[in-house]
Amino acid sequence: MIWVLALSYPAVIAVLFYFAFLRPVQQDRARQRRDLADLQIGDEVLTQAGFIAIVKEIRVPEERGPTELVLDLGGFDVRAYTSAIAHRLPRAERAIREGTVVEQGQR
Repeated sequence: MIWVLALSYPAVIAVLFYFAFLRPVQQDRARQRRDLADLQIGDEVLTQAGFIAIVKEIRVPEERGPTELVLDLGGFDVRAYTSAIAHRLPRAERAIREGTVVEQGQR
């Protein structure tokens, strides 16, 4: 009977570790892949460097390779791979509809 308890503790700890640490990371990566796959021209994105840019063009290579984006940084066109995108920012209309826009003066 004691050996059953001794063997069950590591299993319980492994399950808790999975649900507390590994699963949220996997869900976040899946969400990020889904967001990058749904990128469209005109979407606002946040780059890994912290720049907020608008997707101007999406270049998918004919052969296997990384997808390249042309980003508009307020008058400057910059080329970047999709791996350089940290987040796709919500569009203004969607944010207003969902009520997530912060009114000026609120924080």
